[in-house]
Amino acid sequence: MDPLSKGITRRQCLAMMTGAAAATLASSLRLSASDRTVLRVAISIQTLAGANVTDARAAYRVWLREVAMQYSAQTAEPIPEIFIPTEDLIRGIRQDTIDCYGVTALEFAKLADITDPDSLVLQDYLADGMEYVLLVHNASQFRTIADLHGSHIVSHLHRDMVLLPAWLGTMLAANGLPQPDHFFSARTMSDKINQVILPVFFRRLDAACLARQSWETAVELNPQLGRDLRALAISPKIIPIVFGFRRNTNARSRKTLIDAIQRISSVPGGQQIVELYQSRSFVVRPISVMSPTLEIVRQFEHLSAQQGGVRKGQQ
Repeated sequence: MDPLSKGITRRQCLAMMTGAAAATLASSLRLSASDRTVLRVAISIQTLAGANVTDARAAYRVWLREVAMQYSAQTAEPIPEIFIPTEDLIRGIRQDTIDCYGVTALEFAKLADITDPDSLVLQDYLADGMEYVLLVHNASQFRTIADLHGSHIVSHLHRDMVLLPAWLGTMLAANGLPQPDHFFSARTMSDKINQVILPVFFRRLDAACLARQSWETAVELNPQLGRDLRALAISPKIIPIVFGFRRNTNARSRKTLIDAIQRISSVPGGQQIVELYQSRSFVVRPISVMSPTLEIVRQFEHLSAQQGGVRKGQQ
């Protein structure tokens, strides 16, 4: 039946046809995204924590070229910059221009809803979670967290420590204490473990924050540290960095790339990345392993929002 006979103008008819065409095009684009066989890879620059970004970019480019040669097909390609800021990364993932991504847990909390639930790739030593420790000297007056009010603490500058502000903030709040900026008199960082532990050992600083694994290694090398220092607090087990895939990525390409990641040490370019992340290998886990970590992140985000509201109200 002629649309005009139903009282629809030619302009309205054209608009309807244009809308239908747009919907068809959008559907086609979604399908092409699902069927895209070359996955686009990007990494958050926050995962480097001071490492040389130029060297990191070069290592990823070399490795992805080696993956293409290994599988006789290009499975993945990096976006031009490879390592990009948080805002750009999250925007690209949500706009479907990035398929595979390495992110911190803080960033992952904003992407969990669109991440494939069965394909998280973790560094082997993070698979079961890791812990932070807050160290003090045995001869100090510090017996509880509250005793550290007004103290000077030093923390390890390392990619694994990206959740330290979240842990400190939620721990202080759970004890009814102010947030770190108002609780400690000073906070400093060092990328050298000795410069984190020894100032507390020699009682030049009050407390130190670092990964429990790093602390235990230091004690193995120097047992005196374990006799004179003690952990005032230990964090829950958390996973600070993950590699994920968008839900709609091509399943075959995703599996191929995961296989390549798990065999990353077998090629020279991959060995550079393993050295960069100080990991022996990578394992695959379901998204549920992130639940305890995400709970801390959400608590921290709630505290930050409250603090922001208080500051805004004081203006």
